[in-house]
Order: sequence, then C-alpha cells, then structure tokens
Amino acid sequence: VGFVRDVTIRKLLAEAEREASDSLLFNLLPEYIACRLKADPSHIADHFDNTTILFADIVGFTDRTSKMSPREVVSMLNDIFSRFDHLCDTYELNKVKTIGDCYMITSIPSNSFEHDGCARVCRFALDMLREVRDFNKTCPQHGPIDFRVGISTGPVVAGVVGVKRLLFDMWGDAVNVAARMEQSGLAGQIQVTRNVVDSAGSDFTFEFRGTLMVKGKGLMDVYMLKSAKPNEQWSQSLGGSDRPKPQRTLSCKSMLV
Repeated sequence: VGFVRDVTIRKLLAEAEREASDSLLFNLLPEYIACRLKADPSHIADHFDNTTILFADIVGFTDRTSKMSPREVVSMLNDIFSRFDHLCDTYELNKVKTIGDCYMITSIPSNSFEHDGCARVCRFALDMLREVRDFNKTCPQHGPIDFRVGISTGPVVAGVVGVKRLLFDMWGDAVNVAARMEQSGLAGQIQVTRNVVDSAGSDFTFEFRGTLMVKGKGLMDVYMLKSAKPNEQWSQSLGGSDRPKPQRTLSCKSMLV
C-alpha cells in the first residue's frame, strides 16, 4: 500500500510540474506557437503575408522617470501595461514584448486578408488610449501621461528566438514602418499607414494628417485613427471591471490535428 501511495504521489507531482511548465510556456508564447514548440522543439520561423503591428510608448518618459524613484517607475509601468494586457486578451491579440516604456502587440499572423486582425488592433488602440485617460484620473500620483501610438500592416517574418526566456518576435518592413509611425506620431493620437486604412474596414474613421518623410521609406501618406462604430461583441467583452479574462486552454490536441 505504501509503495502504491508513493508512486501515486510521484505521478501527481510530475503532472503538477508539467502543468506549471505548460502554464509558463503559454504565458510566454502565443497558444498556437506554444503547441508547435511542445510538439517539435526545433526552430520556428515563418513568413506571413498579413500582420498588423502596433507600437506605443510614453511621451517624455526619460524626463519623467528621472524625477521618480525606481519603485514609482515600476509601479506606473505595471499598472498601465497590465491594463493593456487585459485588452490584448479581450481582443485576442499577440503581445510581443515591452522594451522600457514601449509596448508592442500584433494581430495573429495570417496569410489571408487582414481585415479582422487589423480591425482588432485598431479597436485595441482606441481602447488603450481610453485606459490611459482612466489611468490619469485614477492614478494622479504619477501625473498625467500621454502615449504615441503607431500602426502598420503588411508581411512579416516571425519566429521563436533564444533558449532562455523564449520570445516569439517579428521582423520585416511592416514592423519597421509601425515603429516609424509611433516615433513620428503625436501625443495622445494613433498614427497609421494607408494600408491600415484600407484593411481596417468601414467601421473606423480616419483623418488624413499629411505626407511625411519616413526614414527608410521616403514620403508616405499618414492618417490618424479617430474613432470606431460601436461593436456589440466587444462592448460586452469590455463591459465591466469585474469581467473574467479569457482562459487559455493547455490542450494542444485540437491545434495539432
């Protein structure tokens, strides 16, 4: 009886360790990438024709944080980025990484027409600015902050890099252009390319900003995303601070068939 009990305990502990490992993997990587990596731990590198990329960062971050304690900086970033993480889950987007005060997300990479993914990213962008305004009201101790947001859409190369702290990263012209849209953008606004305007659909209102000289691209027409028509699906998902977050399944069977 004692031997059987010991074996059962070891099995339960091993299962608990596997579940903890899976949970960590699914928090680090998109679900479909985590499933592929579990099935085949070799390098993952793919080309996708259509992906929408968003960069956002805090205006005047360096000057602001020079007057703050390390604890205050981390507290501020954790609060605002946690809000963005929740929106990322709600819209089922792919959080790529944060670098300092920069936050990067993408649509789920695809080889099909990018209307749905682009629309999700645009709604995310509008809602993230709403979250910033709410943050400024509820966390006045940090002082008002503003974000610049840039969005582009196009082909990317995506893959998992490294063997520690795995990262599903993306590279390509569309990624560079999204970064340029953010860098040349305006505080509290969302600057996008013409491709985003064409891909997002008729639910969105854009305003032509002008033609800018974009590093590495030359002259480009750029637009400001201003608003979106109400969408019942997302309104219900976002309706309430006590709403449960979507739960990720740790089963990869259906994704690997």
